[in-house]
Amino acid sequence: MIIELDRAGTVEGLSEAITRAASVPGVHALLIIACDANGFDAASVDPILVSLELPLIGGVFPAIMYNKERLERGTLVCGLRRKAMLSVIEHLSDASTDLDEALEQALPEELPNSALQVVLVDGFATRIGALINALHEQVGLMDTIGGGAGSLDFVQRPCLFTNRGLLQDAAVIATIPGEAGVGVAHGWERVSGPYRVTESEDNTIISLDWRPALEVYREAVEAHSGGELRDDNFFDLAKAYPFGITRLDAERIVRDPLRPDERGGLLCVGEVPQGEHVDILHGDQPSLLAAAEQARSMADQRLDASVNLRLFMDCISRVLFLGEDFEQEISAVACDDMPLVGACSIGEIANHGGDYLEFYNKTSVVASLPSNEVS
Repeated sequence: MIIELDRAGTVEGLSEAITRAASVPGVHALLIIACDANGFDAASVDPILVSLELPLIGGVFPAIMYNKERLERGTLVCGLRRKAMLSVIEHLSDASTDLDEALEQALPEELPNSALQVVLVDGFATRIGALINALHEQVGLMDTIGGGAGSLDFVQRPCLFTNRGLLQDAAVIATIPGEAGVGVAHGWERVSGPYRVTESEDNTIISLDWRPALEVYREAVEAHSGGELRDDNFFDLAKAYPFGITRLDAERIVRDPLRPDERGGLLCVGEVPQGEHVDILHGDQPSLLAAAEQARSMADQRLDASVNLRLFMDCISRVLFLGEDFEQEISAVACDDMPLVGACSIGEIANHGGDYLEFYNKTSVVASLPSNEVS
């Protein structure tokens, strides 16, 4: 992989980095990872994107990672030496969009026996879970890494780099033939529950055990934290108390509560289906750092070759929770001299090839790649 970094995060820097990466012999596709603080919009970057002949996938995130650094401004342009097959799904939140049909038309007719699937979505689309379920039904067990793009101001806007331009309310999928290893871990433990989701609607949990979800959540969080959960401090306290959807013999699927709604429900990042059982979770610095190291170790072990590059998708809410200690989390993954590129995402997407494809929150996902991805 050819890695070009523009620390200034300018449109001119993006254009120059693309030109340098695309001009290297043997580069067959581009991956762009950019910071939201760059202020990219469709009007400024679309002329660059739509003129590209190489397949393109990428996203705008609250922060990006390069080796052992976390950057809140800048752009990474990565030239892939594998021939990626790209698929774009638009109007993701529109209930009239038949996701099964859209994927059937967009995905390659023949999938390689061994591949890494990179899936980037608008992190504020309301049907991410439905897309992930439909994608799993179409492709089956495939090593997958990805996540949600967007901004910490929670305003939905164009955030996905594609050959069609900068898109919102969409998903872009790259199928990259060849070996990879994927690891997933989060480090959050149950402090209350389980509760049955007795009513939900898309990304909102309306009731738990037939009581307003906010009421149940407030009681549990205040009892464990000793603090008072109010509207003006909701996110500051809630970032330490995510929900965990129970999975048999598998890592819980973590869901971030973002804010209450007028019904006494809780808006989350990602769907929480009615009928599921959820726990309220909590973690600390040692457990989260250990989880990042575990994800890296799992990815390395699942790659049947020497590791020469790592892709890292780590939830932005882990950054907010860990604060300055987040640098230790990056170091737990960038633990040697192998290059690392990644993003602090709004939700993570993963499958290590042996589990169900899932959309996570507050989770570390690592993909380890062999030497044929390195210049």
